[in-house]
Amino acid sequence: MRAKLVVMVMTVFAAAALGFQFSANAAYAPEGERLSDAGTESSMAQRRRRKPMSAMKGVPKGVDKCLEHLIEMASEDPFPAYEGHPEEIVNNGLMWNDPKSKCSIGDNHDLKLKIIEMSKEWRMKNAERVRSLLEEIKNAAA
Repeated sequence: MRAKLVVMVMTVFAAAALGFQFSANAAYAPEGERLSDAGTESSMAQRRRRKPMSAMKGVPKGVDKCLEHLIEMASEDPFPAYEGHPEEIVNNGLMWNDPKSKCSIGDNHDLKLKIIEMSKEWRMKNAERVRSLLEEIKNAAA
């Protein structure tokens, strides 16, 4: 009986302390961050809303658009890493043999070898060679 009483008293004190802490935080919050009863849920949702991603995700449709996007990324300074979006375009787009692929070069073996060489050069951060290979690939694919 005594143990139950001690546990109940501790629970009441803990609940009172938490309630006091939340009311103190609300009283001393800056004016713009105070939550009104009417807008609690909507303002919380606005805070949690994510900003749109600036980088393009996925693979563009069409071989020419894929190559243009790779050329655009290769022209950036500093030279971007191959891992990430360039790798996704090459592996999930250009190198696919599937007719449902968005930008497959098909069974053109010479183009595939050039794309493989371009990806190796990109991994080694050889920007000039990557740019020249992309132009060769673009001219050969047209």
